[in-house]
Amino acid sequence: MAVYHFSRRGGDLIFRAGDQEVNVVHLQLVEELLKLLEKGISVLLTGPHGVGKSIAAYTAAYLTLERGGVVIDLASDTTTFAEYLRIAKRAKWAFAIFDATPPQFYSESEIWSEHATLWRDRCGQIMARADYVRRLGFPAVVVLASDLATRCRKELAQYEKITTTPDVKIAEEIFLRNGDVFCGEDYAGEVVKRLAHFGEGLYFMAYHVAKTLHYCDEDPEQRVKSAIDAYVERLTTLARALYINTCTAARVFVQALAARGLPPPLASLAVHHDVVDTRIRSLEKLSSLLDKLSGPHREYVKILALQAAEELKRLMRPHWQIKALSGGLGPLYEEALKKAAEEAVKKCGVKPAEVKIRALVKAFVIAHEAGDDLAKAIIAIAVGENPCQGKIKALCRGDTLQEEIIHAILYPTRLSVEIPPSEKKGLMFYAGLRAEEVSEKGWIEVLNYLYEASERGRVDLRPFRDYVDHALRSGSPITKRLALAAVQNAAVVPGDLLAQALVTAVELGVDYESLLDKYVETVGDASLVVEKCGEKCGDVIIVVGVASAARRAKETPCDALRQLEIALIGAGYADVVNKYQPHRRCIQPI
Repeated sequence: MAVYHFSRRGGDLIFRAGDQEVNVVHLQLVEELLKLLEKGISVLLTGPHGVGKSIAAYTAAYLTLERGGVVIDLASDTTTFAEYLRIAKRAKWAFAIFDATPPQFYSESEIWSEHATLWRDRCGQIMARADYVRRLGFPAVVVLASDLATRCRKELAQYEKITTTPDVKIAEEIFLRNGDVFCGEDYAGEVVKRLAHFGEGLYFMAYHVAKTLHYCDEDPEQRVKSAIDAYVERLTTLARALYINTCTAARVFVQALAARGLPPPLASLAVHHDVVDTRIRSLEKLSSLLDKLSGPHREYVKILALQAAEELKRLMRPHWQIKALSGGLGPLYEEALKKAAEEAVKKCGVKPAEVKIRALVKAFVIAHEAGDDLAKAIIAIAVGENPCQGKIKALCRGDTLQEEIIHAILYPTRLSVEIPPSEKKGLMFYAGLRAEEVSEKGWIEVLNYLYEASERGRVDLRPFRDYVDHALRSGSPITKRLALAAVQNAAVVPGDLLAQALVTAVELGVDYESLLDKYVETVGDASLVVEKCGEKCGDVIIVVGVASAARRAKETPCDALRQLEIALIGAGYADVVNKYQPHRRCIQPI
């Protein structure tokens, strides 16, 4: 089977794939590609699916053949490859080519997706061939969709990279030149405008609409929907071929798809969540033994712990699936991946496992001995700085630590409590201890630090919420006042801490107006104060309830009514509220 079928007719370039015939539209990319190849520069041609990469590459190949050159197929069998090289040495010039989804893919996707699986399994062999051809003095062009360019990335780094982007004018020309009926530029513009929204598959879908259009009064929206379905069907075939060749691969694919929003190390651990959970428990047992043993026994256990940590590190090295799926993929390819995943679930009975991010973060910290960096990250969160530092930086995306990972680090207790830092003094020391494990002196040290930091900038009390809570509940009057000041100055305060601060202020008999305003602004729910204080804080409950009701009245009137009920409870009318419960009869507007 030939790799390409191009010909000339009346000066036009024609591409044939099976019974399909495509009038090829001139792409400026072809000239750019030929210039680089003629200079002996090897090229990586990448970009979204269905935007003309393959047609550009094979147009360049056809023009090369017209000029007496030779095009070497890097995917050919060994004998044919040797013959290509023999002919290339006698030709004027030559270049090599590999395309993971060649033009024929869109007409016979089941067959031609084999090129993509060849790249998946043997990209090293393809690149070794390309390297051999380059050493002979011939450049190479490798055509890959963005997700497939994650394979053999190191080898591809030597290539000049050209990223293709869809062009609306070219799509319109494809539509006009390939249509069996001519409906004018306005109709073409309407179709392409709807297709261009997706940023992928534009040229294929424009061609598909042109070939399936029979009358000019057909609804463009329906034609576009048909083209999208055809495009997604082909990408689903590709995804199935790439990721679901066995049930084990299907499990990895489904789990990788579910976890790809996480940073690569955690996403890789999520794929092996069952193994990771076992390794964590083993490491924790070995770590506890290390503290109890000495001499040769300690050294032996230490070796076992290092081996277990290395196994975890191996598991968190991102597989190519993680790298491929975590990139910026188009919405239609996303739909195809989802369909392929659904097929995998039906075929192999696999489904995304529930993964605890906290366990994944713990695995990372233990394996990389990142206790100190974890404590530094906790302190950075507390003082409004970037926690992406040291080894923790590997858990960040775009120099930002995701909120769900911050939550995994801080709740239900700080992760550093279980993996304490080696530092035995200062705030790092307290980042590795619970508030109940230190005396009031420790609470004061932490509060002083947080208060001073709040004078300089933004402070988040979540990392040391237990210290603040203990100080508000059990501290001396001076400690309680210091905690109130820290709560008042902090930029981020958990709602239950704010409620406890209000209760403490009432108990101390100090002014709480500013705390009240802050509570209404950030929490806006009087029920927390009722739970913590009851009738003792009646005045506070009334103010919070009425103020919260006023804030919610427009968008959620039923919630506003509930806040007014709580205000009445604070005023001593709990029996009336419990009897009639007006909020239960309220209908929230849609």
